[in-house]
Amino acid sequence: MSLGDIFSDAIKYPFSDITKFLIVGVIALLAGLSSIVMSFKVQNFSVYGIASIIGFIFSLVLAGYGVSVIRNGISLSDEIPDIDLKANLYDGVNALIIAIVYLIIPVIVSVILMAVFGVIGASIDHAVAALGLVSIVAIVLFIIFGILEVIALAKFADTNDLGEALSFREVYGDVKKIGIGKIILFLIIQFIIIAVAGIISSLIGYIPFVGIIISQLVVGAFITLFSQRALGLLFIEY
Repeated sequence: MSLGDIFSDAIKYPFSDITKFLIVGVIALLAGLSSIVMSFKVQNFSVYGIASIIGFIFSLVLAGYGVSVIRNGISLSDEIPDIDLKANLYDGVNALIIAIVYLIIPVIVSVILMAVFGVIGASIDHAVAALGLVSIVAIVLFIIFGILEVIALAKFADTNDLGEALSFREVYGDVKKIGIGKIILFLIIQFIIIAVAGIISSLIGYIPFVGIIISQLVVGAFITLFSQRALGLLFIEY
């Protein structure tokens, strides 16, 4: 399946079952509850705190649901999966662990490099020069581990084994099989499509009162279903 075929399928996929699309939209809406509360300029800290907690929990549910979408893509099922709060929350926690592990390594390396090159506590001129070098290395590291994290998430969806998803050797093997060039091009195209959806979301958000709700409901559901469907289809390409 070419990248064109993958994205053609993934763009149409969210609208294959409007009822489930809207249900996913409700989950996305709850995941963004704190943003909605902020948009209505609610000054009550308790309300915002509760909204943030609810939003975090449903963000995990949404991330876990995305894992089930990846699984269906890998199995070439055209069905949009049902919401299963318990299973989705479990997968969401694992998805968070994967994201943290693959993020923390470049963060730690970047901090070590800043210390080694004397960025911390150095004169301004030296710090700026060293920071420029460290920034280049950090960007490269974040790109590399970002690619690994995406494939690790698909690996977890495929095997349901967190250990395999956190095995750099296993995940790197998958990256080589799919092709690093294909993955990078995939991520660029995916980013462009999501960015366009984000612009549409921002425009919808300007509608008084209901704009941000419609934005979270519709665009949130689309991005989740589209992006994870595409990843599932990419993962079976080797």
